[in-house]
Parts: sequence; C-alpha cells; structure tokens
Amino acid sequence: MERSWAGNTQQALFYPADFLASCFEYPGASFSLGPTIYEGSTPLAFGAAFPRRVCVKGRELNLVIITFLTAASELKKRGYGILLWSELVKRARAAGFDGMVNYCVEGESMNSMILGCCRMLQLPTARAYTVPYWSRIFPRRKVESVQAEPAATDVVENFLELATPIAKQTPLARLWSRKEAEWQCQRRLGSVVAEFASGPRRGMLVGYIMPVANASRTKCLIVEDVLWGDLEPREREQLANALLDRAFLAGAQTAVAPDLGYADFAPFHAAHFRPSQRLLHTYLTVWNGEPFMETLPSMYLDVF
Repeated sequence: MERSWAGNTQQALFYPADFLASCFEYPGASFSLGPTIYEGSTPLAFGAAFPRRVCVKGRELNLVIITFLTAASELKKRGYGILLWSELVKRARAAGFDGMVNYCVEGESMNSMILGCCRMLQLPTARAYTVPYWSRIFPRRKVESVQAEPAATDVVENFLELATPIAKQTPLARLWSRKEAEWQCQRRLGSVVAEFASGPRRGMLVGYIMPVANASRTKCLIVEDVLWGDLEPREREQLANALLDRAFLAGAQTAVAPDLGYADFAPFHAAHFRPSQRLLHTYLTVWNGEPFMETLPSMYLDVF
C-alpha cells in the first residue's frame, strides 16, 4: 500500500499491519471480504469491505464500505483493481448486504473507475456527498492539563446516547450496536476519546491517531465522531481543545477533520483548523430495494 500510493497526488497515511488487523477486529468484519491476489506467497493486489449499518432517509440498510483497494506499483493499469473491486461487490451481494459505499479522492483515477464499473454491472450509484477536510498543525507546546473529563464515566453508554439523535436528524447516518461502539471508543488501535460535562450537558469527540506515509512517520489525529450533544458554544470549544490535548500527549503533530455537515464546525475553526485541499467523494450504491440516487446535505459515516 505504501509503495503503490506513493505516487498519489496527495499525501497518504501509513497503514501498518497492526492497524489493518484492528480494522478486521470490527464486529462483523470478515477476511472473506478482504480478497487478495498472490503470486506464490507475494501479494500483488488487495481490497477490503467492512460492514456498516446505516439509516438512509428512514430506511435501515446493511452496507459495506469498500476501501484499501491497492495493486502493486508495477501492476497498475492492468485491471487488477477492477478485478478485485468486482469480486468484493460479488461477495458483498452474496453475503446479503443491501449496498455499498465507495470513497474516491478528487483528482484520482478511482473516481472514473468506480462509476464506470458501476455502470458496467448496472448498479445504480449516486455521488451522495463530497467531503471537505480541515486540518491544523500542533505547535510545540506544553499541555498543562487535560480538562473537562468526568472522574468516572461509562464511555460506551455515553457514546451511544449522544450518537443516537444524529440518525433522526441526518439523511444518511451510522447506527451503532454496543459492540461496535466498544470497538470505536476502546478497542480500535490509536483511539482517542474526549468528553465534556457541564451540569446535565454532555458532549464527546472520538478520533484515532495514524502515522503519515512520510520519512518521519508523522502522527496525525483523525477526528471521526463529533457528538456535541447539548453543549453550549464555549463548551464545545473546550471539548475540541481537550481532544487536541489528548492527541498531542499521544504524540500527534497534525490533525485533520472531515466536515460531513451533520455537526457544528465552528469549534474546530476556533481551534485553528484551516481548509485543506483534500476533497473526498462519497458514492452510494443500493442494490436491494429502491435505488438511492440523491445528493445529500449531510451524512454521519466514517470516511477513510
């Protein structure tokens, strides 16, 4: 993956073996949705699909997110990516999933490939949302304290409570089981969680830390779940800073946050996040039941 993606127009993340192993520990994940092409014992191409339960405009669907699609550098443009992608679609349909999500970075060849393959297989596909990113660099500083976390809390229970209302307010929203929330908050490699409580008001931010695929393996915080709850604006800013403090203490030097439109982004602006050039297109395909062909104003789903 590192060698193959080195030629991409934008800086890629570095995906070590333990991170990939952690992804396959997600509840319901299976190596049957991680086909690999080998020559002898040498992997030539690889792809993966991970299950996600979502609500799309009132319909509950079991989808897969297709990701990590990679062919060895010397084998690019020989059809390995299309072959693996088609195999993943075949396996997902056979496993009973209702559809899939594909993410493609603006300017990369995957955009035309995915749409072309969907047309070839007669799969109705919509560009459901385009994700802008915000980023910031951590200045060298001393963190005096990590504020605003209760002394004792059931992180998973609070996460589920704060995430549930989003499905009622967002046209495409992730639905959580307790086991999935446990993985997200506690078992995922590199997970970072910050909570804020002020009287009855509560909020939570969840992310994870990944190395960048550069010589120094710069650690980067990826902000994922933005659950402001009923916090007031100033409290949201304090929560955003608490997450940054935790990430800084864990060695992060940069941070990125995808803006999915479902949550107030003003606290990140206040925390010195600035617009990034990165844009990520979300392609939604529903093959069971009524096809979905709309562009959405917002969504709540992990992007990677």
